[in-house]
Amino acid sequence: MKKRRIMALITAAAMEMGLAGCGGGSAATATTAAPAETEKTTEAAVTEAAEAAKSEGSDNWKVAILTGTVSQGEEEFRAAERALETYGPEHIVTATYPDNFMSEMETTVSQIVSFASDPDVKAIVMCQAVPGAKAGFDKVREMGRDDILLIAGTPQEDPAVISAASDLVLYADEAAQGDTIMEKCAEWGIDVFVHYSFPRHMAMELIVARHELLKKNAEALGIEMVDVTAPDPTAEAGLSASQQFILEDVPQQLKKYEGKKVAFFTTNCGMQPSLQTACLDEPNAYYPQPCCPSPYHAFPATLGLELAIGGDDTEALEQIAAKLKEHDAVDRFSTWASPVAMTIIEVGVDYAKGYITGEIADRNDAETLKEMFNSKVEGAKINNYKNADGEEFDNYYTILLAPVDFNDYLK
Repeated sequence: MKKRRIMALITAAAMEMGLAGCGGGSAATATTAAPAETEKTTEAAVTEAAEAAKSEGSDNWKVAILTGTVSQGEEEFRAAERALETYGPEHIVTATYPDNFMSEMETTVSQIVSFASDPDVKAIVMCQAVPGAKAGFDKVREMGRDDILLIAGTPQEDPAVISAASDLVLYADEAAQGDTIMEKCAEWGIDVFVHYSFPRHMAMELIVARHELLKKNAEALGIEMVDVTAPDPTAEAGLSASQQFILEDVPQQLKKYEGKKVAFFTTNCGMQPSLQTACLDEPNAYYPQPCCPSPYHAFPATLGLELAIGGDDTEALEQIAAKLKEHDAVDRFSTWASPVAMTIIEVGVDYAKGYITGEIADRNDAETLKEMFNSKVEGAKINNYKNADGEEFDNYYTILLAPVDFNDYLK
C-alpha cells in the first residue's frame, strides 16, 4: 500500500507538472508542422528576408528556445520561461519537443524548421538537444539560414555528430562525474554502487565514458558496482513504468546487500523523483547526485518544497538540507550547488543576443563564453571535450562543479 501511495503521489505530481507545461504557453509551445519539403522559392524568400533584416540593423531579432516538457526537464522549461519574461515575446519564442522524442523525431525536426522559417529568428538554443537536433540543424542550413546561430545544450547525440552540426555545444561534464561521484562515495564509505540505465542511454558516448570511469574508480576503491537495466521512459509503457521499477527495485537491492551502504544513481531525469523517494528514509541508501545535478532536480517534489526554480540557490540548498535532516538524510544526499541545465540556456540566450547585436564578433568565442559561465556559476570548470582517442572539439564545452555537503547548509 505504501508503494502504491508513493507512486500515486509521484504520478500525480508528474501529471500536474505536465499540465502546467501545456497550459503555461499553449501558443508558444504548440508544435508547428514543418513545411512540406520547402521549395527553393520559399527558401530564397526566407533567406532574403533574414538578410534584409540584418542589413537594416533591425531590432526584430528573435532567439528561439526548444526544450523538453516539465515531465522530462523542468529546469530547462523554466529557464526558457524566464528568458521569455526577461526579453519579451518580441525577442524570445519557445516550444517543446515531445516526451516520446525517440518515436516522434520528425516532430522535433519540424519544430526546428518552423523556427528557421521566421526570418527574424537569428539563433536557436535547444536544451536538451535530444535525437533529432542534428537533423533539424542540418535542415536549417539547407534552408539557406547560415545566419542563424545554432546552440545545442545537453546533447544526446555523439560529440562528433552534434558538434559538426552546431556552432556551440554546452554540456555538464558527464565523463568527469565518474570521478566526482566516486569521490563522494569514498567519503561516505560506500560498499555497493547501483547504476540504473537502459540501452538507449548506454549507447551514448558521454554516458558510456562516465560509466567506464565510475567502474574504474569503483574497482580502485573496492566498491562493488552493479548495473541494473531499467525500462526506457520513452518506450511504450512510458515514464510511469520506469518510476515504478525504481520504487520496487531499490528495496530489493537494499535487502540483497543488507547491512551495507548502497549508493544509487540513474541516468534519466524522469526517474529522479522515484529514486530520491526510495532512498529518503532508508538509512543505508545513499544518493550522490541527480543525472543533471542541481538543487532543483526532483528535490522540490520529493521533499514537498515550493522552491523558486532558478531563484536563490543558497536558500534552496538550505531548505533542502533542513528537510533532509528531518529524514536523517543530510549525510546521504548530495547534488551540485547550481542548476547547470538552466545556466546553459541562460548563457546560450545571452551569448546569442550578444552575437546577434554585434557585441560578440565570433560564433565561438571561448573566452567570452567562459566569462559568462563563471559570472553565473561560482567555481565552474569549463573545458573543451576530448574523446577517448584524444580528439578535442573546440566548439564543445563541458561544465563541472563539485558535489555539495548538505551539512554546510544547515542553519
